[in-house]
Amino acid sequence: MEDGESDMLTAAKILDSAPRESGVVLKNGKTVRVRPVVQTDKARIVDLLGKLSPDSIYRRFLRPVDTLPEEFLFQLTHFDDQKSYALAAVICEAGKEALIAVARLCHDPLEETTDFAIVVRDDWQRCGLGEFMLRELFKAGRQRNLTILSSVIDSSNRGIKQVLRKTGCRVRYVHEKGATKIDVFL
Repeated sequence: MEDGESDMLTAAKILDSAPRESGVVLKNGKTVRVRPVVQTDKARIVDLLGKLSPDSIYRRFLRPVDTLPEEFLFQLTHFDDQKSYALAAVICEAGKEALIAVARLCHDPLEETTDFAIVVRDDWQRCGLGEFMLRELFKAGRQRNLTILSSVIDSSNRGIKQVLRKTGCRVRYVHEKGATKIDVFL
């Protein structure tokens, strides 16, 4: 078998084993649909940003953000499924699909690192959604043969630290200048 064929078979295996869509019943008794982010989610991601509190925006981006640059939106909705992956939690709101959370991992081959991030809309926090999405994201990372996922958080972000503990993964925290680098060992 040639190298190109082997790569294609590996990619097909990853795509076949990637979580497609699932429903989860949260602590508040509501059912949420979780699925991969799709290219048509751009407007829904912008809408999600508009429904986040300044504190939630800061915890996700480590700075105030009013709008998302087009390039970033493109990266969120168009990704190489072998090295990057994103999940969306979806509900029906006002008769249309609305995103209430997004979790993402992105591999940078130049840096040889894989970053992860998650944001959950304020009115859906503390319901178990973040934990469910991180578990699914970590499962997708394992399917892609990733061993460590990294993120940088504000050192005072206790919420993500609690959620990470619940996932059962080993986590290393390195504190630097008011921020904390997290390494999650899959």
